[in-house]
Amino acid sequence: MCAIFGVIGKYNVNKVTLSLNLMIHRGKELQNIVEFDEGIFGFNRLAIENIKKAKQPLIEGKKVFVFNGEIYNYKKLIKKYDLNATTEIEVIAKMWEKKGVDFVKELDGMFAIAIFDKKLYLFRDIFGKKPLYFTKSGIFASEIKAILPFVEKKLNFKALSEYLAYNSSIAPNTIYEGIYKLPAGCYYDGEIKRYYDFNRDEKEISKEEAVSKTHELLIKSIQKRIPKVDFGSLLSGGVDSSLIVAILSKIKKVDTFSVGYEGYENYDERRFAKIVAKHLGLKNYDVELNKKNFFKNFDEVLFYMDEPISDSSFFAAFELAKIINKKVVFSGEGSDELFLGYRRYEEFLGFFSAFLPNKKWLKKYLERYPEDIKEWEVFRRFFADEVVFRGINETFFQRQINKALKKNAYEVDYLRFFKDWGSFYFTYFDLKIWIGEVLLMKLDKMFMSNTIEARSPFLDKELVEFVFSLPENIRGSKKWIVKKIASNYLPNEIVNRRKKGFAVPFYEWLKEENELKRIIDINRKSKIFNEEYLKEIIKTGHKRYKQHIWALYLFSRWYEKDFL
Repeated sequence: MCAIFGVIGKYNVNKVTLSLNLMIHRGKELQNIVEFDEGIFGFNRLAIENIKKAKQPLIEGKKVFVFNGEIYNYKKLIKKYDLNATTEIEVIAKMWEKKGVDFVKELDGMFAIAIFDKKLYLFRDIFGKKPLYFTKSGIFASEIKAILPFVEKKLNFKALSEYLAYNSSIAPNTIYEGIYKLPAGCYYDGEIKRYYDFNRDEKEISKEEAVSKTHELLIKSIQKRIPKVDFGSLLSGGVDSSLIVAILSKIKKVDTFSVGYEGYENYDERRFAKIVAKHLGLKNYDVELNKKNFFKNFDEVLFYMDEPISDSSFFAAFELAKIINKKVVFSGEGSDELFLGYRRYEEFLGFFSAFLPNKKWLKKYLERYPEDIKEWEVFRRFFADEVVFRGINETFFQRQINKALKKNAYEVDYLRFFKDWGSFYFTYFDLKIWIGEVLLMKLDKMFMSNTIEARSPFLDKELVEFVFSLPENIRGSKKWIVKKIASNYLPNEIVNRRKKGFAVPFYEWLKEENELKRIIDINRKSKIFNEEYLKEIIKTGHKRYKQHIWALYLFSRWYEKDFL
C-alpha cells in the first residue's frame, strides 16, 4: 500500500513534495521522486511485498511506472510469461511491453497504476479498492488533497446531487469540479475506457455444489491475501467477519479488533466479537468510541475522507484504526451484497412477483397525494412501471434532491447501473455504488489514516464471478450459503443472529449537543440548500429522515472546513 502522485507538463518540485507529504500516512518507509523530460512521478511506500526491493517510480527507457496496491498473481505472471522481473512494479513494466493496455486484464489484485509512455495512462482495479484521482491537465494522485494545491476549488453540484442520493459522488465525478476519480475496472488514456465489467453467465449447479465451491473459493481468496508482514482481522461478531477470522485461524492465530459505543448497547456488538474470539482461541482487542471523541475527531476524519461520504461508520473505523499495530487487516465487506444479506433486499424481491390490476389508478392517486417518504416513492415507481430498486443505500430520492437543491439539482443517473438480471441486478448495482464508492473507501481511507492496508476476501474476482453464475433459486437470499459454510466453524448464536449494521449513534449525539442547528447556520452562509426544507427535515427528525440528517450535517461540516 502506498501513495502515488504525478504531473505531466510543467511542475514545481517543492509543490510535488508538499502533495506527497499530504499523503505521508499512506506510506512512511520511503518517499521517492523521479523527474523525466515530460513530467514528474512521486511515491510514498508502505512495504508489504518485496520489502527490501521494489523501489518506485520505475524508469524503463523513456517509460515511467508507479503503482499503489497489491498484485496477488505477480509471481504466476513471471512464470507464465518468463519475465525478467522479481517485483510487482517490474512485472507491470514487462507486461506493459508485451500487451500494452491489455496487460491490466491479466492482473489479480487491488491497484491504482500510472504509466507514462508517450502519454499518461491510468488503471484502477475491478472493484475500486485503491483510489485514483486525476485532472484532464495531467495530474494524478491517490488522494484528492494532493491535487487541490494545483487547482481552483469549486463545488461540483452534479456530484452533490449524487452524494445526497448515494452518500458519495459517483465516479468519474468528485465533489470538486475538474477533479475526477477513475471508475473501477477502467483505464484512462485521455478518455475513460472500460477494460472489465461483471457479467451474468448462469450455469447449472446443485445447492451442495454451490456451498462447496463458495467455501473453496473463499479459502483460496483468503490464502492469497495473507501477507509476509504481521496482520490481524476486524471482528464485529457478525457472521461475515467471524467466518473470515475462523478460516484465518486455521492458518494462523490472528489478533482481532472490534469497536463499540459508550452507553449505547443497541449499537454495540463487542459482546458477540468476544464470543467468536473465545470460541476460536484468539485475542480480541476493542476500542470504545464515545461522544467526546466523535466530535474531537470530526475534522481529522474529514481530512482523511477527502470528500464527503455520509456513512457514519467512517468514524468508528477511524477510531478502531488507532489501536491496530499491524500493517494489514482483513475485513468482511461484500458478503451481504453478494448473498443478499440485507433485510431490505427481501422487500425489493417482493416486487418481482407482485401483481396489481389497478396500477395506473394507484399511480395517479399517489401523485395526487404525495408524501415525502421513501415508501411512497418506492410504490410510486412500482405503479409507474419504473425501476424500483435504486441501491440499498439510496437516501434522498430525486424529488427530495430537487426540493433540497432547487435550481442547483441534477438528475441522478441510476440507469447506467441497471441490468435486467433479476435479483443479481441488486448485487451489480451495489457493487458499483455502495461497495465501490462508500464501503471500500472507508476501508482504504480510514485504515490508511494509521498506515494500515485493509483486505476484503469476499470481494475476489473469481469468487464474485462464480456468484454471478449461480441460478436465482440456488443463490437465494438471507446469506444462506455463507451461513451454511459458517456453521462448520462458528457457534449457532453467531451464525443465526440477526443482521446488524455497522452503525454509530450519531443522531443521539447530534441531538444531545444541539448540533443540528449547525446545518441551518452553515447553509445561511453557503446558500446551497432550501432552508425551509432543511427545517422540515430537522423538525421531523430521525423516524423519517435520520440518514438525510447525517448526510446534511456531514456535508455542512465538510463545506465549512473547505470553503468558508
